[in-house]
Amino acid sequence: MNFMTLLTLLAAGFGVSFIVLDVSRVAARGRWPTAQEVWSDNFRPFAVFLAVFAGPALFTQSVWRMWRESGLAAIDTVLATLVAIGWGCCYGIVVTRCAGLVGLQLL
Repeated sequence: MNFMTLLTLLAAGFGVSFIVLDVSRVAARGRWPTAQEVWSDNFRPFAVFLAVFAGPALFTQSVWRMWRESGLAAIDTVLATLVAIGWGCCYGIVVTRCAGLVGLQLL
């Protein structure tokens, strides 16, 4: 794996994740999931869909929001950034492999 492959995986992973998140926000105008009741609200179909297909974007936005509000220590910010990069890269592998199945060659 070289540097360009890593950049491609990150771009594909975060790109698709943020696109899914933005489309979901537009489509779910007043029905955005909340976690008032942990067991019943977090396992509804829309919340599970967001966790699976927009997880890296949701995590990145949450880390960014907590960092801006000074709610994270420096080490927590570094670790959360590494987790986000890893998650985005893993998601990028899935996206590029799925693109390969339909005939697109991204890598």
